[in-house]
Amino acid sequence: MLNKILQSFYSWMTLVAIVLIVITGNAFYIVSTLDELADLESRLFTTNKVINATNQLHMAVLRAESGQRGYLLTRDEAYLSDYTATLSKVNTLLEEVEKAALISEQPDQWGNINALLSLSRSKLNGLINTVELSRNGEHGEAMKIVNSDVGLNLYDEFENRYREIDSAERDVQEKHLRNLKRLRSDSVNTLIVSGITTGLLISAILVLLKLNMRENARHQSELEAYNDELEDKIASRTQELRLFADELARSNRELEDFAFVASHDLQEPLRKIRAFGNRLEAGYESVMDDRGKDFLKRMLNAAERMSMLISDLLAFSRVTTRGKNFTKVDLNDIFENVTSDLEIAVEESAATINISPCPVILGDKSQIEQLMLNLLSNALKFRKEELAPVIDVTVRPPNEEELSGLLTRDLYDWITLTIEDNGIGFDQSFAEKIFAPFQRLHGRSEYKGTGIGLAVCRRIVERHNGQISAFSEPGKGTRFVITIPTNGEPFATTNKESS
Repeated sequence: MLNKILQSFYSWMTLVAIVLIVITGNAFYIVSTLDELADLESRLFTTNKVINATNQLHMAVLRAESGQRGYLLTRDEAYLSDYTATLSKVNTLLEEVEKAALISEQPDQWGNINALLSLSRSKLNGLINTVELSRNGEHGEAMKIVNSDVGLNLYDEFENRYREIDSAERDVQEKHLRNLKRLRSDSVNTLIVSGITTGLLISAILVLLKLNMRENARHQSELEAYNDELEDKIASRTQELRLFADELARSNRELEDFAFVASHDLQEPLRKIRAFGNRLEAGYESVMDDRGKDFLKRMLNAAERMSMLISDLLAFSRVTTRGKNFTKVDLNDIFENVTSDLEIAVEESAATINISPCPVILGDKSQIEQLMLNLLSNALKFRKEELAPVIDVTVRPPNEEELSGLLTRDLYDWITLTIEDNGIGFDQSFAEKIFAPFQRLHGRSEYKGTGIGLAVCRRIVERHNGQISAFSEPGKGTRFVITIPTNGEPFATTNKESS
């Protein structure tokens, strides 16, 4: 029972939750401690700065007074060397004390330090005055000032103010040091508690790991037994699949041969029907009534349509079964050949075909030529009677939406080929229907064809690893968008729908 509890999912989740809580608590405590340490260090630095600044000023006043008294008593210029050096630094010391006043934590220190600065200046000015009097020959007057109580009272007041500031700052310093000791003690206690907690958690984890290792060893032995059984089944199934693949390949070859033979055998009687029908039309037209002529015309038209259907169906089936290896294909040459083949249709319709410069791609040249021939001939066929066809062929890099339907988009370099016309167009709801075999949007009396040309186009594009889409509105022309790789491989279908 205990093993099951320790090995259960909820036990692990509880343990993980405890670990996270302990880690989070320790992290918050460490962050809080670091913040408090940083604050205490800042406060100690401020207090030390105030203490040091006022102490240096105090020492400077004492040195200046010592030099002044030694000179006045002995008139020896040597005593003025320390006096002069001190006076040269005193302005800097006064500025340091003034800056320290701005950062002091004590609310009354600003007033005390300002008073100290004022007393310092007064004291130093008195020293300078007596030294200058003595130098100028008025030594008696200088000694009179020195022996008076003015300088002594001023120094006593300066000394008292200095001690008041120093005592207040040292009290604050002592308080900060006590806080540092408290923080250190708390940190040690927390570290001990965290260590004990972490030790317990590690022990629990080790227990769970040991139990899980035992359980995993048992499962491992069971899995090995299952694997042996599966390997036998896989070997047997692989043999069956190999036999099935061989049978499928043989069936595909038979279907290909059947399609070729069937198309050939079907074309032969159709040729005879058309030949004898043409003879009847040529030799017996005068003896047939109008009804007989109508029957004969319908028969010949049906035979012609049947012949076209067989040819197109055979071409549709041969896209993948009789495709050639991919070679470098210059699309500029392809369009030049296709427009040459459509020269008569272009002249009759007064069409304009604008073709932008195209790249070289890897593909089946004959199939690419058939693809472009079907699309351009459709643009010429489905035109408006009152408007000359204008066909624009452009090449550009594909956008993200056009690449989203391709599973191996990162394996190849892609281009998007667009063929746009100003023809009759169609409703966008039929955009997929037109690529299905034998699907027509118009009657045979309006436009000739078997309805398999665009199905052949899609199969060719998919054999070249690409995808083709149509966009149109009634009366506003049609735009075919072909996204195809420039360095693809045959039969590597990447279209999601085809997979």
